[in-house]
Parts: sequence; structure tokens; C-alpha cells
Amino acid sequence: MEISDYVYSVQEFEAEARYIEALIWDAVGLRAGERILICGYGDEARAVRAALERGATVTVIESRDLAIAEYANIGATLLRGSTSVIPARDASFDLGLAYHYLHEVDPLFHSQILGELARVAGRVAVVEPAPPADPLGKRIASLYAQAKRTAGLFERYQNIDHWKRLLQGVKAELAQHTFAFAKVPPPQYLRDTVALLIDTMKAEAAPDDIVEELRAIARRSDAQILPPVRNVLVGAAVGDLPAPLFTARPPLLEERLAATAAASAAPAPAKRVDIGVTQNEVTPENGYEFPPLPPPPVPAETPTIRPPGVPPGFMESSPTFVPPPSFVPPPTFVPPPSFAPPPGTGFAPPTETAEGQPSFGAPFPPPFAVPPQPGAPGSGVGWQWEPPDSGTSEPPA
Repeated sequence: MEISDYVYSVQEFEAEARYIEALIWDAVGLRAGERILICGYGDEARAVRAALERGATVTVIESRDLAIAEYANIGATLLRGSTSVIPARDASFDLGLAYHYLHEVDPLFHSQILGELARVAGRVAVVEPAPPADPLGKRIASLYAQAKRTAGLFERYQNIDHWKRLLQGVKAELAQHTFAFAKVPPPQYLRDTVALLIDTMKAEAAPDDIVEELRAIARRSDAQILPPVRNVLVGAAVGDLPAPLFTARPPLLEERLAATAAASAAPAPAKRVDIGVTQNEVTPENGYEFPPLPPPPVPAETPTIRPPGVPPGFMESSPTFVPPPSFVPPPTFVPPPSFAPPPGTGFAPPTETAEGQPSFGAPFPPPFAVPPQPGAPGSGVGWQWEPPDSGTSEPPA
């Protein structure tokens, strides 16, 4: 894969940043005509401008004179005061928003601020960057936090569990979303980020050693940082939490990211040599690592000996007796001419067949296997019951 599969171009990164920003506002769930209270003007009043573009009635609570003067004509109503004690009546707004605001406030005041937002607004939304995950990003964040402390200000990023715990204490229902970039940003992102931080620290009289270290990081040609993950949490009363409708990704960027993901997930195709074999043959060229075992030998078919008068196939499933070569059949019993069955036994005298051999008739008179009754002719011959050796005197039932 090429380096472009892992690193955004400048145009791609700008498009992805705009798209993630749109998703954040989708997750916030601001609707046209709603009354929104935003904590501070923030960096270039971006959140205020975005809310105005979406048709909301915007009020900003702010206490800094410079920010108030700079954005006096932006189109939002000013509410001068502190977010710790908001000078507004209960349920004055539909949404209270802290957009990239709370990481610049001491965590000791987070619970108080969110409690005030929950009091004056039906819904409360928090949008915050997650702490940096890469070593260089952590170092830059640490240097910036040091510079802030020297100016009497605060800077600390919190994980999503921190905001989740606080919002659950003020609202009954909670939704959370996390948005991140899919690839590494271009090198210009590091230089632009450091330049922005240095400009901010110059205005706040940051120590020179911190500024010089940041500049040294920006001069490194191999240095790259990852954009922070953005967390969005929204709390509301039961049943008042709107379901967000997320913006579709721009088609061109979507296709490129999908192709990159598919190429990284698909295994490399195996190389095969075409030697004229068919696909179904079991060969190494067709993907078989080992040759198959030879099939077992097929035994020679044994002829079936069928008794006279038995149709073919009637006894084929039974074991067949094959006489050995030395087998000699026993002689056929031929009764003497003077043989005569006892009277009443039902045996017919033998008759001669066409070959001159005697042939016996039916062995029993009908019905078959019924012994003669006592007193009948021949009742004392052939079918008398005899007790077994155990001494039983009665015939079996």
C-alpha cells in the first residue's frame, strides 16, 4: 500500500474535518427555531456561528470584555455573567451547550456549571476533545497546560467517563457519541497547530522555554500528531432526548476511504502458476499444500450364488457362501423302495420324477403345523407332547 492510504492529503483532511464537525452538530441535535444558551464565545465564535446557521435563537453567556466587544455584532444575544451561577430563570432555553469550554475550567466547577445548565435548559450537551493518545500530542498538551497555568488559566482534557458521570447526575437520559479521524493528518496539521498555540501563548506571556520547545517540535520533518477524538454527550429528561439524524459522508471521500479500508482488510491473493491444470484437480497449484492419500483398492467382485427359484436381487444383501474348490456336496438321500410312512402322518409316498429320482409330497396335511387331536386316527404317532427333563407335567400354554 502507498503512503497516501494512511495519510490524508491537505484537501482530504480539510474535507474530513468539515464532515466530523457536521456529525458533531448532528449528535447535539439542535433544531431550527430552538432557543440555545452557549457557554462563552470560544475560539473565533465557531459554535455560535454554527448555531446561527442552523436557524437557532442563540444566547451567549460571557464575562470577558474583549470577547464581548469582538463579537458584539455577530447576531447572538449576550447574557453577561458566570456559568457557575447563570442569571436566567428555570427552563429558559431548549438547549444548554458547553462547546470546547469545560477543559478550560477547573474540574472543581464542572458539576456546578452542568447543574446550572440543566436548570435553565431542557437539554444539556457537552462537546469536548479527549486527551491525546500519541506521545507527541501528549507532550504538546502538557507544554500548553504549563503555559496556561503561568498565566493563571486552566487547561486539562478529560476522558468521556468524566462527562458521563456528571451528566448522569443532572439529567435522566443520556446519549454519547465519539468521532475520530480515519487516517493520519498531513504534516501541515502539526505546524498549524503549534503556530496557533504559540500565538495564544504570546498574548498570555508564556515562558520562552515552552515556546522554544514547541517551535523545535514544529521544525521536525518527521513529526506528526493525531487529531484528538471528539466526544459528544447529550442529557435530557425522560422522553425528551431526540434521535440524531447524521449527515451522509461526501461521495468522493467516502469512496476513497472505503477502498482504503477494503484494501487493508483483504488478504493478499496467492500466487499460482498456470501449468494447464483444471481448477478441480488436487494439485499444489490449485491451493493444496499436501497431495491427497491414494484411494483404497477396490475388491474384486465376488459372484453371487443364488439358490434355484430365487429371483435375482432377492438375497444379494445377505452374506453369500462361496464353497472352496475342494468342497464336495453330500450325497442326496434316496429312501429305499420299501419305505412307507406310518398311517395317519400325512406323508405321501414318494413318486418318481422325470429323472427317475423319488419326490416327496407335502410333509403336513392342512392346516400346517397343527397336531392331530386326541382320539383321531394316528393321534399316538408323531405329534405327541412329551414333558421336558425338568419334570413338568403340563404342556406349555
